[in-house]
Amino acid sequence: MQKLILSMLTAVSIAWNALGAGPVLPNPILFVTQTPNPGDFTTVAAVFGTHRGDLDSAPRGGALWIRYEDGTLRNLTLAAEFGHDGPQHTNGIAVREPCVYWDGKKAVFSMVVGAPKQQYDYRTYFWQIYEITNFASNQVPVITKVANQPTNFNNVSPIYGSDDRIIFTSDRPRDGKMDTYPQRDEYEEAPTVTGLWSLNPTTGDLFMLNHSPSGVFSPLIDSFGRIIFTRWDHLQRDQQADEDNASGPSSYGTFNYSDESASASYTFNSRPEIFPEPRFAQGTTNAHTFNQFFPWQINQDGTAEEVLNHIGRHELGGSYRSRSFSDDPNLVEL
Repeated sequence: MQKLILSMLTAVSIAWNALGAGPVLPNPILFVTQTPNPGDFTTVAAVFGTHRGDLDSAPRGGALWIRYEDGTLRNLTLAAEFGHDGPQHTNGIAVREPCVYWDGKKAVFSMVVGAPKQQYDYRTYFWQIYEITNFASNQVPVITKVANQPTNFNNVSPIYGSDDRIIFTSDRPRDGKMDTYPQRDEYEEAPTVTGLWSLNPTTGDLFMLNHSPSGVFSPLIDSFGRIIFTRWDHLQRDQQADEDNASGPSSYGTFNYSDESASASYTFNSRPEIFPEPRFAQGTTNAHTFNQFFPWQINQDGTAEEVLNHIGRHELGGSYRSRSFSDDPNLVEL
């Protein structure tokens, strides 16, 4: 399948270039191709959990491409000796989310490099951030791995900050402690990124801009210098834990750790939770469900995080919300 898709892309590229197809544009367009994946749960093109570099999540065979102003297409990663046509074993790659620098002369993107050489050749693969230069039509592209980024973690969605730092999302634990890796979302307990990170590649200065329990996605810099991104606001109780409470521990086997240390204790089938309210009405407590992907903004130093332009959940999440407790006269319906 991958070989067929790559052959089709190559044939389209040759035909396109030969015919001079497409309108003349004022600027080139940088884009990626991605091998189709029939799976749509925590895979590279899904809604969430898109950051994993293993093969079932990110099939190899994509590339970083450019369309020049005259319509000519060029496989930049192949020209820089990353990836190859045909079978993707050993040196196959997948590419995602390019971001061009302000002067248009370089770009960052995420790439996962490598694939099994043969059956049972099991390895762990991570998305890492790379930078490309020299991609004009008369140049030989140069691709280098961004220095000082977290290693052995998935770093995706890179963009340039206005101060030349690189802002990205990563599944690195917020405090680096591996006993909490990977962080799992509040919905399906699937691996997720931990939040937005900011890196100075020269000095190695790295800090976390925000921490999100269920992940953040697709950052960009707007004309005011703010980082605009999507955050998964899953502000309701864990549905697996709720199911275990209702039907017993045999369903999912959820429990609470006493803390986040490597030696934390736990009691199986014990999962007390007092906030937020249950997902189903219990006695005088009304049900609480809140599961949204909201647009957010944050300064590049990590301050002033808020929903974009002060828009509130009452404007984006529907016009009606019930009060938390049905027997409290001080609470009113929204």
